[in-house]
Amino acid sequence: MITLENFEAIVPFKILMRGQEYHELGVVSSLEETLPGEWTATVDGTRSYTVEISLEGDKVDSWYCDCPYDGGICKHVVATLFAIRDDREKMSHSAFSKRSVYVEEDGDEEMNEEESVDLERIEHAAKYSPADVDIQQCLSFIKPQELLRFICEYASANQEFKTALLNRLVAKELSKTSKDKDYRKEIQKIFESSYQSKKSRYHNRYDDFDRDWETVFSQLDTLLEKADFFLKLESLDNTIAIALQTLRSIGENYDDELLYDDISASDYCEQAGDLILKVVQHPKTTQQQKTGILQELCQIARISIYHDYDIYDVDDLMMQINLSIQPADKALELIDKLLEERKDSYDLYQLVLRKVDLLLGQKEQEKADDTIRQYLYLSEIREMEVEKLMEREQYVEAIRLLDEGIVLSKKEKYDGTTGKWLKLKLKIFERTNRTSGVIDTCRLLFISGREQLEYYHKLKTLIPKEQWKVFLDGMMKEVPFNGYFSFDGNVEAEIYVEEKENERLFHLLSSAGFGQLEALMQYAHHLKNSHSEQLIDMYISLLVDYAERNIGRKYYEHIAQALLCMQKLNGGKAAVKQLVEEFRTIYKRRPAMMEELRRF
Repeated sequence: MITLENFEAIVPFKILMRGQEYHELGVVSSLEETLPGEWTATVDGTRSYTVEISLEGDKVDSWYCDCPYDGGICKHVVATLFAIRDDREKMSHSAFSKRSVYVEEDGDEEMNEEESVDLERIEHAAKYSPADVDIQQCLSFIKPQELLRFICEYASANQEFKTALLNRLVAKELSKTSKDKDYRKEIQKIFESSYQSKKSRYHNRYDDFDRDWETVFSQLDTLLEKADFFLKLESLDNTIAIALQTLRSIGENYDDELLYDDISASDYCEQAGDLILKVVQHPKTTQQQKTGILQELCQIARISIYHDYDIYDVDDLMMQINLSIQPADKALELIDKLLEERKDSYDLYQLVLRKVDLLLGQKEQEKADDTIRQYLYLSEIREMEVEKLMEREQYVEAIRLLDEGIVLSKKEKYDGTTGKWLKLKLKIFERTNRTSGVIDTCRLLFISGREQLEYYHKLKTLIPKEQWKVFLDGMMKEVPFNGYFSFDGNVEAEIYVEEKENERLFHLLSSAGFGQLEALMQYAHHLKNSHSEQLIDMYISLLVDYAERNIGRKYYEHIAQALLCMQKLNGGKAAVKQLVEEFRTIYKRRPAMMEELRRF
């Protein structure tokens, strides 16, 4: 049972510390007891979170927080518990003050009998010598954080106490770890035992099961701190075990839930990676230990999570270690092995770049160039080479690489990559003032279906006026327009409006399938002087059908917006008036529709 008095002893220590820190920073606001025992508060974290706590006396009956944490109790709830307790203590002190002090006629304040007794007890307790006090009984009610604070302060001021404390605790820890302690199994156990009930709105109702990530990372915090401590004591095997198993377990257990959490798994991977680098650089680390680290990192790097989610670059860690402990040729052997193993992975180009950097570092320019040529089929490598050539103004070679890339991407049907190469070609043609190249490339980009209006406008400034209509007609015939009308507009309709092609625009609106009503609302007013009568008939037919099929205020609001657009046509106001009267008769039992039609 959690109460306001004992929650500090029950809440996991890491969460307790974070909650207390939040409370001390003053991020708990709008604390209010809305009903007896029902408390609400706002806690500022990654964003502002709402906390609700139900108390029965001092007993915490239930709690709720809208943060993404799914564990038993979060730091926002803990911060609110501290705030509630403080609030109650203030109220209690205020009431006690009123009860215990009175002012005599001469203005002097006096203590009442109850307060005098309390002071006597304190004075009596102070007379005890330390030898009379049962230290175990005393420690049983001291708050953990108070005890921790005292130990740190006293150890800082008293070297003898600090030495005794370290000798006792470190010797004990090392003796355990040297024989019985298996940190790999301990970390695996943290993850295996971290599934718990995922709470619904209140913590005492259960919906399904999920991993308690806050508890996992709280325990990893402790273990990584211990690993750093072991490193200082030169207990290297323990540091290695904790750091490597942290990387392995995070990789094997990572899930999508962490994408929406305010805890970053990357931070823990970074800590573990930094520890591994420090071990490798330590003068007392043996070659056998270094080789073992590399072998295990090779296995960890195969875990798909590290590539699919990009939470930590294990490859880069391996390269740093490899280069620090092996000759360059051995490092190249490792890269070639990884290139073969991951030839189908999406981030293969990163390994290629590492190999190129390593070769350049060894002044092997020719081999670096050969490597780049070998992997030009990777769009990232090709783009990098094209940009280098453009910087050197080697435009002919850059165009050649881009044309090769276009052939490859069309063969693989990668339309997005084709568009990327065309845009780079356009940049080169514009830079070198090759108008014919700009026209051809803009035309291809227009036909590809991306950013069509941008290339339409660019082409219109480049093609002679007397040739423009023929050029535009020919280009538009090559585009498979889908006839879809969205609220963002329709490219084909926009061009017809700008070109004043009224007959083509009317035909497009008449033949529109899905979204025809939206098409009329966006473009019919451009044809009011030429096609109002036909467009009004289309409006009426569509609106009658729409009103018959749809019930609800949002649909009635849409009908009202369409009627407003219809009014813009010649004769539109009279047609709207007549249609509204029909709707008022047919749908008189739809009060929400009648409300929307009042404006007409």
